[in-house]
Amino acid sequence: MWPFKQAKEPEDTTERLERLEKAIKRLEEDWSEVYGKFRTMQMRVAKQVQRAEQASAEQAEADAAEEAATTSSGVGGISNLSPRARTIQQQILERRGRLQKGVPE
Repeated sequence: MWPFKQAKEPEDTTERLERLEKAIKRLEEDWSEVYGKFRTMQMRVAKQVQRAEQASAEQAEADAAEEAATTSSGVGGISNLSPRARTIQQQILERRGRLQKGVPE
């Protein structure tokens, strides 16, 4: 008779409990899905870090081996040059060494 809304009937306790259990179950499913995605992403990041560390270690080993080869050959990186190019390279390196020491030409 009045234009106002009538108050809803109070929800049955059993229905309310079932509704809340369904809501909690959905939240748990969503959480487990998000957690699974997070773990997958974390494992990918850990693998990338591991690969980066391994690559830097391999690069350091390669640099050390190259430096050892340079030291043992006397002049670095000219062993694959022709005899004439080696002579020119040696002269260039000697000139650079004199200039660094401050000896004028």
